[in-house]
Amino acid sequence: MTAQWKKHARDMLAGKWWLLAGILIVFTALNAIPQFVSPPVDPDTVPTTNETILTFVSLVLSLLIAPLSIGWSWIAQDVSRGNNPVISTLFAPFRNSYVKHVLAPILMGIFIFLWSLLLVVPGIIKSFSYSLTYYLLRDQPELSALEAITESRRLMDGHKMEAFKLVLSFIGWFFVGILTLGIGFLFIYPYFSTAYATFYESIQQEQHPESQFMTNHSTDGPTGF
Repeated sequence: MTAQWKKHARDMLAGKWWLLAGILIVFTALNAIPQFVSPPVDPDTVPTTNETILTFVSLVLSLLIAPLSIGWSWIAQDVSRGNNPVISTLFAPFRNSYVKHVLAPILMGIFIFLWSLLLVVPGIIKSFSYSLTYYLLRDQPELSALEAITESRRLMDGHKMEAFKLVLSFIGWFFVGILTLGIGFLFIYPYFSTAYATFYESIQQEQHPESQFMTNHSTDGPTGF
């Protein structure tokens, strides 16, 4: 199945590689804003009041822009479904149910961190368990952040090894990205994101075999409450 998911991703990305690379640049630049605000950390010195304030501001900014990751997942979802990606989808989670879309990444991070305190492996397993949350927030907007995480965990039951194999199949590409000083990731990450969105679609087809696989959906995102 891994090969099929990757082939579907490549087919859907045809003619869209450069557009996805451009959107990824915007996505990366916006996510880097908190790092620019945060002062350098020196463990040998006590932080000044200004440094403490800047660190706090950086943390708040990181939380406020967390829905960007959801928006990127929705863009990959559009590509997987045969829709044309638009940069406005990156900001769709800000327009609808913003608080929920902030809470979801925070809750996922907390849960994964707590599981990682036991051992690294449980944390990795749970990260796979929660990995469908962002897609579910779009396809089932009636779900709360916690409900979407719970539904992701349910859907991933019996599929975590498949997800692991899919990620593992990109290890070589990730090394290429590193060797190209990160430039290669402009094309590798959209490829990986689209393949993972395709993986989600295959699980949904398994759960709802009566529905058409890879059906087109609106790129405007869900309506919120």
